[in-house]
Amino acid sequence: MVGFLYNVLLLIAAPGVFVYYLWRISVSRKSNKSWRQNLGGLPYLSDRESGRKLIWVHAASVGEVIACTQLLDALRALLPDSLILVTTITQTGNDVARKSAKAADVVAYFPIDYLPCVYRALRRIRPDAFVMVETEIWPNFLAALKRMGVPRVLVNGRISDRSFARGRKWRWLYSWAAANIDHCCMQSQTDADRIEILGARPESVQVFGNTKFDQDGVQVGPADVRRLRADLGLPPEGASVFVAGSTNVGEDEPVLDAFGILRGDVPSLRLIIAPRQIDRADEIEEMVRSRRFRCIRRSVGKPGDSDFDVLILDTFGELASVYAVGQIAFVGGSLIPKGGHSIFQPIMQGKPVMFGPHMHNFRDIAQLAVAEGIGFQVADATSLAERAKALLSDVRRLAEIDAACRKMISDNQGASRRCADLIASLV
Repeated sequence: MVGFLYNVLLLIAAPGVFVYYLWRISVSRKSNKSWRQNLGGLPYLSDRESGRKLIWVHAASVGEVIACTQLLDALRALLPDSLILVTTITQTGNDVARKSAKAADVVAYFPIDYLPCVYRALRRIRPDAFVMVETEIWPNFLAALKRMGVPRVLVNGRISDRSFARGRKWRWLYSWAAANIDHCCMQSQTDADRIEILGARPESVQVFGNTKFDQDGVQVGPADVRRLRADLGLPPEGASVFVAGSTNVGEDEPVLDAFGILRGDVPSLRLIIAPRQIDRADEIEEMVRSRRFRCIRRSVGKPGDSDFDVLILDTFGELASVYAVGQIAFVGGSLIPKGGHSIFQPIMQGKPVMFGPHMHNFRDIAQLAVAEGIGFQVADATSLAERAKALLSDVRRLAEIDAACRKMISDNQGASRRCADLIASLV
């Protein structure tokens, strides 16, 4: 009955979905590469040689792709002869998967949750196991997999405050979808409790930890830091760097205001600001120049350009490494009620990370970072500047934070292998 009602609602929404997709294809061009596969036209993998297993791993966007890279490597080690398909929803996530998911045999896009598209995709793939990352729960797709007898696993599962509120509002639908998951491998006990409340079978729920702690391969060594500083036009030593990553609308101004305050005490300080949406680079440059700071953009500057106060990092895929050249970091999506962005990347590089009060999408890691003395909540430009000044003035504290970051990562590793062992046992 729930499935019938859900599909009636999808049918009613179909005209609006059609117009929305036309806009995404022709205007925003966010689906101009993906729409055929969104309609179920994935590569034909069902005709693979007899007995060869296929594991389908779905990661919606960049964050989920990063979260599952170590899981993919572990699966490849355990099942060397299997086929691994990785799908995403966003085109940026797809680009990152093609570059970083080395263990994947095929990278494609996920079908929309209309039954004709779902079954068309499944006929082409015929997976032996389906793995969804973090919060990627699609009701029709899970029900179709269950009817086919395909194991369904949620890895790195998390239920944010917003998702929990939405799930309780739509519990009649969410419980149907969650009950169709065989194994819910959650990040924390809070996430485990929440998915049970939303309808997952208690026997299917376990706490496995966060796979992002397993990303030890992305730490940038001292020699690479020196090369990257030179490429970015930073002096080899003597100039501190403040990296503000994943800033959203409404956050660039307080970051720049904090930077202005800091320059009064640290005249050689440089700012690298990486907007979450790189097409906002023009407006950020205007903000920078209106404050009379010298500004260059990574996408148009020449390697080694050094005549700047603020560098706008308007390129894809560099931010994770760029955190390594800084002494302090701020992660956006948190000064505004967006829910925050991942703070793993600066922690991986051993950097103290500041963030605003709105971190409900990354609640557990933010709380852990604060408890370990490596994360710091700020409220506005003034408190951001005060915290940054205190950190920059204490070299010993920065060294202690670097060591604490590495210890926290080490203490929390292993979730990827635990998830991979479970998936391998199912196929």
